[in-house]
Amino acid sequence: MRHYTIAEIKGSYEQKRDWEKQFPVSRYIFRPASFVVAALVSRLTNSAPAVAWTGLGTGLAASWLLLNSGTYGFWPGIAGLALFALLDAVDGNLARATKSVSLYGKMLDGMLGRLAEGIYMPALACGLYMAGGAAASWVVVAAGFSSLCAMLYSGIIETTYDNLKLQKAASPAIDINARIGSSSFRGNLFYAVFINLNAFNVQVLLLAAASAFGGAGAAFFVYSLALYYLLRLAVVFVYYMSKAAAELR
Repeated sequence: MRHYTIAEIKGSYEQKRDWEKQFPVSRYIFRPASFVVAALVSRLTNSAPAVAWTGLGTGLAASWLLLNSGTYGFWPGIAGLALFALLDAVDGNLARATKSVSLYGKMLDGMLGRLAEGIYMPALACGLYMAGGAAASWVVVAAGFSSLCAMLYSGIIETTYDNLKLQKAASPAIDINARIGSSSFRGNLFYAVFINLNAFNVQVLLLAAASAFGGAGAAFFVYSLALYYLLRLAVVFVYYMSKAAAELR
């Protein structure tokens, strides 16, 4: 089994370099750390799917800890979420370095990521309710599940549009190693804030900051996340429906 150096891992990253400039937390914190971790992981395995499954287990364990935050507090769960976010970057690094990028790998990464990134929202909300105290309310539980539902429906709208656009274009062959570009809205402050709040690693850092104020801070984070995802669902619905009306007729 080949061991990869940090330089080799970093050198294989050109495909996503321009795209990730839009996400400063990823670019300056998680991605550099992921190069180091990927090089270390390559001494154990070169299998990106194995890292992805490990990441899922880590994310689900973190959500369980948040569900039981009344017993364990918030920090073990937050640490687990941060580790999941790091492993989510590591599996892609390994796939590119080993030249094993595939449609299956992309689907696996996306599907497992959605599971771990989505379940922590209601888990945190239910944990606040079960812990009792001032933050214990059915409203916070509803907010947690609203975040999950709005996130999923936003993704469904985006995916449906992308698939139908490919069908209209007679489904050209997909280059899975093509360089990923950034949005035409790049440079717009509202857009930058909007997309970064959807980034899981940003949410982990915001949750850590909010949890410094105890249960009330964590509850505020849940409510804010629900408002964000409901707004995101509205924006995505209007934007993609207008694009569909103009491009898919």
